[in-house]
Amino acid sequence: MKTKIQLARTLIAAVEGGSVAAGARALNISRSAASKNITVLESLLGVQLLKRTSRNLSLTEVGEAYLKGVAPALAAIELTEGHVSQFKSEPSGVLTIDSSALFGRSFLSSIIQDYLRAYPRMTIDLRLNDGPSEVASGVVDLYFRTGHVKHQDMVAIKLMDIGFPTTASPDYIERCGRPQFVDSLANHNCLNFRFSSDHALYQWSFKIENEVLLCNFAGNFISTDAAELRKAALAGLGVTQLPYQLVEDDIQRGALINLFPETMFPSKELSMCYQRSRKNDVKLLSFKKFLSQYLA
Repeated sequence: MKTKIQLARTLIAAVEGGSVAAGARALNISRSAASKNITVLESLLGVQLLKRTSRNLSLTEVGEAYLKGVAPALAAIELTEGHVSQFKSEPSGVLTIDSSALFGRSFLSSIIQDYLRAYPRMTIDLRLNDGPSEVASGVVDLYFRTGHVKHQDMVAIKLMDIGFPTTASPDYIERCGRPQFVDSLANHNCLNFRFSSDHALYQWSFKIENEVLLCNFAGNFISTDAAELRKAALAGLGVTQLPYQLVEDDIQRGALINLFPETMFPSKELSMCYQRSRKNDVKLLSFKKFLSQYLA
């Protein structure tokens, strides 16, 4: 059964349109349905609201009094419904994201900044670590990891393969020479990334004649922060191997030189993961959609 609010909307539409038929068109309902709504409203109130003739439609005295009282209330209701609809369509709240420090600092942080500008009512709780994620326990909503992810309660979506170019600044190359072969790096100052979870050093990776070569090289600067290694490389301190997304602009503007472009191996598969039970979460879906558009 329709509420009095729905019935009153029909009355107002008919009066504003000058006829029941015009009111019906405005509400996208049939003329007979509109006429019935007004009749039901009059029956519920126990008064006649409209004077109907073959040529025109007008309010009775009590109808004018009713409309004067109900119209502002309906306008307020419609305004409130609009606000509620906006809350429903625009995500709000906290989205907790867990990411490896290397990827989070090199790539994810810029995406989050753009996302928050697009969705100002959202809050991102970003947690950077290289250890096991707590996503399976429900502590976080979304997490990003490199390598194969398999868990029966998880949805894992591959985003990309991440290449790790070996780079050095023109200043370093001028002072120390450009290494011609991978083995030559043993004679250069190599800037190394250390994983904060187990304190292991990152192994440099190369693809040579369809074979993957993993190496360790020594240098005088080690950091758990990829951004600091990038700064050191730009300052001419040595050679480093970082995610392409972190040094892409530097390579394109010539601030860093890709030393072995033919050996860059996309060895790290980046995946976005979340619990199956949260696949319809509005906050998660909004970030997932934004990320897919960002990467397109």
